[in-house]
Amino acid sequence: MLKKLVFILLMLFIINGCNQNQLEGPYKVTKVIDGDTIQLNNSKKVRFSGINTPETGECFYQEAKDRLSELIFGKDVFLERDRTDIDKYGRQLRYVYINNILVNSLLVEEGFARVFDKYKADTKRYEELKQIESVAKGKNLGLWGCKDEKAACLYVKSKNSKTYHKPDCKWAKKIKPENLVCIKDESEIKGLNPCKVCLK
Repeated sequence: MLKKLVFILLMLFIINGCNQNQLEGPYKVTKVIDGDTIQLNNSKKVRFSGINTPETGECFYQEAKDRLSELIFGKDVFLERDRTDIDKYGRQLRYVYINNILVNSLLVEEGFARVFDKYKADTKRYEELKQIESVAKGKNLGLWGCKDEKAACLYVKSKNSKTYHKPDCKWAKKIKPENLVCIKDESEIKGLNPCKVCLK
């Protein structure tokens, strides 16, 4: 009897573990908000985990949004949770799959997205994505080949300042091209101060 009980408990544990790793879905994509955010037929908004695409007005913004639309708009997708479930805006943080293709990785591979270094600790596929990004960056694909240098930057600052900004910050736009310093990695902001407007 005891052996039977132990066996049942063990099977329940295994089944529960498998369920936690299962993909969610399918869900139909009803709206592509931008290059890394979508809305589903259950009204939930999903932010692609681990990656970041150009913001409105930045080089390659429209191309990234159009590519994502081409890939998944009106189609069924499956979702995989990351270490953090919901972001501060209430969006689900997910890895998005279509036809067994991880769209997060594909966008980085094709140069439509960069890896979101700021949330490295929350991104279980961080190292995998960074390797893919390195290849895209080396080939100057997509946003990495933009003439607008700020589009390929995680942050920017003036060479005469200790304050760093998001590329689309109103103060970043006032930096003269000859003074612009492009920050492409979180490690480069050590000793600097975040902008009180765009990074508060």
